[in-house]
Amino acid sequence: MEIVRLPNGTEAVVAEYHKQVIPDFAGNPWIEALPDILSPEQVIEALSSYPPMDSLERQLEPHLRIHLIPQRFSQYFQPLEQHLVLYDAISSMIRGGYAERNPLSPCVIRRLSQTEDAGHRGNVYQPHSTAKSMALIGISGSGKTSSLNRILALFPQVIVHSEYQGQDFPRYQVTHIRLEAPYDGSLKALCLQLFSAIDTLLGTQYLERYGNGKWSTNVMIPILSRLLQNMGTGILVVDEIQHLSLARSGGSAQVLNFFTTLINTAQIPVLLVGTPKSLKVLTSEFRQARRSLSGYGSFLWDRLKKDENWALFLSGLWQYQWTRHVEGLTQELSDVMYEETQGIPDVAVKLFTTVQVRAIVTGKERITTSLIRKVANEQLRIIRPMLDALRNGRRTQLLDYEDIVVPDVEEFIQRERIQIDVQTFVQEARKRTESRQEQIVRVKDEAIIRLQLLGISERQASELVKTVLTEQPNASDVNEVVKAAFQLSIQKKQDRQGGKVNPAEDERDLRLIVKKGKEEGMTAYDALKQAGVIRLDKWCAG
Repeated sequence: MEIVRLPNGTEAVVAEYHKQVIPDFAGNPWIEALPDILSPEQVIEALSSYPPMDSLERQLEPHLRIHLIPQRFSQYFQPLEQHLVLYDAISSMIRGGYAERNPLSPCVIRRLSQTEDAGHRGNVYQPHSTAKSMALIGISGSGKTSSLNRILALFPQVIVHSEYQGQDFPRYQVTHIRLEAPYDGSLKALCLQLFSAIDTLLGTQYLERYGNGKWSTNVMIPILSRLLQNMGTGILVVDEIQHLSLARSGGSAQVLNFFTTLINTAQIPVLLVGTPKSLKVLTSEFRQARRSLSGYGSFLWDRLKKDENWALFLSGLWQYQWTRHVEGLTQELSDVMYEETQGIPDVAVKLFTTVQVRAIVTGKERITTSLIRKVANEQLRIIRPMLDALRNGRRTQLLDYEDIVVPDVEEFIQRERIQIDVQTFVQEARKRTESRQEQIVRVKDEAIIRLQLLGISERQASELVKTVLTEQPNASDVNEVVKAAFQLSIQKKQDRQGGKVNPAEDERDLRLIVKKGKEEGMTAYDALKQAGVIRLDKWCAG
């Protein structure tokens, strides 16, 4: 694929048209510019993400492994059966929506003109819509958002067209737009967020034009519809729909009516994503209006069942161990992991991460069932009610826990990292202390030997060096210690004789010995040797 950069910085793909096997998709530039439909094997290959793992990394220092573990696990993704089903649904929605909106079809061109005329008159033109919609509902941590992001990434988001089958076709095609429902829960804010998303992609200024407060939701819907059609939008994904406040939005019927109107006027598929709490928004009206909001129904993503999907997910995860001891995945370990996470993928990854960090910090360096239970009891306390509801089969209670967010491991790792830092500091301080003690012993022994070579007895030399090191505890230079000790011996000799000794009269003065030797043509070494200052003991001569 040839990549180009739009003036606003967005990376886009230059359209390359592919021959279609399905006749319904042929002759449609929106569809022919899409990547080919992937087989299940190709989907698995495209979605899989297995971060690198080198067994030598287990020998790294603890503080390095603690940084490495969350970074690697953030890259891990194991496709499961539900991801294949979701890819097929999204791919079909995008292609099916385009099939009804061939930009070269006279019927579509006429319909676009009618929509624009109605918009100028302030009305909402709602033709019969064949666009499909779908809802993806799942508990927190089930992987809805991460899965959607990976699947949508299989389609280039912006495609640049210039010519199709000899005809000028200067158009931008936006295959998907994903946005999150605003926290303030208003439908108008959702419209403004959609304007902002379009501006970010294409460098337009629609938010500046329509975000000044005087435009109502009813007026903005036809404007958005024309934009989405002209941009060749393949699918609109609205995540976190539980944020849509019933009070701010006018009730669940109003929310449903908003999406129904947008689907009918824009003629594009819509995918609504949320937690079970969003069922309060869509349940009754969603069923009643299934002809408008229909096509692919709903995906209810629950926890993983304790079957081959869980086994596949956990066995892939278990390969990533940075503890010194690698623990094989036993049935007992698998059962404990499932019991503590209830098969919620995000919770399982975070628990496995924190267990490894704790094993490294404590120095145990292995994963055990007791450690898993202990860490789970500490770190998953905030979502314990939700896990208990799943464990006991009280599914309706999940609606009461959907404001609970799966705990982030960063805070835990930061606390554990502090423990590692403290341990490292203590170890390094101990090493420095031991090294310093060894250095003092070495300096002391060497200084005593040198003083003996200068004619001082071992006992006296030991006392002199001890005195010097007491006065100068940081002394590390042997020469300086010897010099100070020798001068101290001279001073003590003066004190014993009750007065100052004239160096010229002190036959043990090294300067005098060297001077006399020089007068007799001797080297300093020979003079000191002859004077008996330098002695060749047996251990030295041998």
